[in-house]
Amino acid sequence: MRWFPFLLLAVLAALLQTTVLRVLGGWRPHLLIALLVPVCLGAGREAGFAAGCILGLLRDLFSVEPFGLSIGLFALAGYGLARLRSGVYAEHPVTHALFGLLCSAVSSGASVAVLLLQGGVVPLGSAVARAAVTAVATAATAGAVGALLWRRPRWFGLKRGSELEGVG
Repeated sequence: MRWFPFLLLAVLAALLQTTVLRVLGGWRPHLLIALLVPVCLGAGREAGFAAGCILGLLRDLFSVEPFGLSIGLFALAGYGLARLRSGVYAEHPVTHALFGLLCSAVSSGASVAVLLLQGGVVPLGSAVARAAVTAVATAATAGAVGALLWRRPRWFGLKRGSELEGVG
């Protein structure tokens, strides 16, 4: 994996997430998850774990959730996606969209669970509706981001299935 282009995209995604997308209403995708999915599907397990840690750290730095929640979730997701890589068609945008939907739903569910454990009051109906809209937006964004990244996989050091043989 080529870290410099990845870090540039990660910082750009974090800045867009915390500035431009804040003004949007309910249709606000998780850009960091949309980047996590296609990158980790083209990386080895260690690189997927590291990419998840970096993206989770960026999210934790700009969120009000307990520090470390996103790092842990994203690191596990990155490792899991890289591990699943051989069993799925990793270059396809539909794969990116489906995993983006799943990762976004899990992330939103973890955020709501932490808020409830801290004694917060969350109207369940509105939390589920917002999580669903965010997950669909993230799925669409992950498909588009994946399609763009996989047009030039060498720029980011992404590897196709046959190139990952023997990579940890």
